[in-house]
Amino acid sequence: MKKHLSSVLLSIICICLLPAAVLPCTTFVLDNDGQPVYGKNMDWRFPVTAYVLVNKRGGAKTSMAVQEEPDSPQISWTSKYGSVTFNWFAREMPFEGINEAGLFVSTMGLSQDTEYPSPDTRTPIYGFQWVQYQLDNYSTVDEVIASDQIMRVLQSDQGAHYLVSDSKGNCASIEWLDGTMVCHTGQSMPHKVLANSTYDQSVAFLRLFSAFDGFLPLTHPVIYRGSLLRFAIAADMLQTFDPQTWGPALDYAFDILQDVEINSLTSSAVWSAVYDPSNNKIYFRSYDNDRTRQFDLSAFDFSCPTPVKALDVHAELEGDVTSSFVDYTEAMSRDMLESNFSYLPDEAIDYLATYPEKYTHCTE
Repeated sequence: MKKHLSSVLLSIICICLLPAAVLPCTTFVLDNDGQPVYGKNMDWRFPVTAYVLVNKRGGAKTSMAVQEEPDSPQISWTSKYGSVTFNWFAREMPFEGINEAGLFVSTMGLSQDTEYPSPDTRTPIYGFQWVQYQLDNYSTVDEVIASDQIMRVLQSDQGAHYLVSDSKGNCASIEWLDGTMVCHTGQSMPHKVLANSTYDQSVAFLRLFSAFDGFLPLTHPVIYRGSLLRFAIAADMLQTFDPQTWGPALDYAFDILQDVEINSLTSSAVWSAVYDPSNNKIYFRSYDNDRTRQFDLSAFDFSCPTPVKALDVHAELEGDVTSSFVDYTEAMSRDMLESNFSYLPDEAIDYLATYPEKYTHCTE
């Protein structure tokens, strides 16, 4: 039973990171007079059930066991920071988010080029749980990169890479190529953007884009914005941002997100989010509700004795929705799993939906 369930879980993670051409995303960091503003499109061209979750500090957690590697260790930790995440899979397995120390982590598919490390003495961890681990434990980009010494993202048929940034203005792209973590940061990351191609491939295309004076090769029709084109557009807009010309950074960030949606004719993003960590605000729009909503990170109680809070990404709301968050229930994880992965066996849904209650607990 356990071996079968573990195989199911592995297949779930693989399915979650479908080929980039099918499930595109774009993330960037906009410099707003020395303060970072983060933008993210989860741009999958079809609606996905998703929730914003308020995760607590002081929670003791244990990583999922990997039956394919029965001798591999599990890692346990106690969350040092509270965080807010966008989840479409289940609680404790976010797609992106930011913690109260200002660390931002965003996932994007990278299926064709990713090759995770082979089994070794490090703890294997599923990609989505890797995101929550970083938000729970760290405040800087350097700490996230250093965690590769103690854990490795589990090998799967599909893959992902990540854009990570912190309150100090540091930014990094993190991907696994030929079994090794490859990072671009500082001077090796001149453009703080990531889509669904490797960072080196993207920068190479940007040079070609520049050589054409912005005119695009015919292999990239304007109606469909592929990964490399989305990178080039975002990088160009970041470079030319001037608040005196273009207005507030938050509005400009949403302009970038609109210009890098994969379809230029219709809105296709499941959600578009703009993070303003210097003011503790997150703004977002969604596939089923294009009205801008925002919430205040500083208004949330991140102490673990209080209930985890949640908000339906597509709820018919607008404006400040901070007070609209409700207590999380297991039914919300089941809602995501059953809606987004209706073909999963009941035992897999049960395992994932009950994981937070069985394998995490409050230490306070």
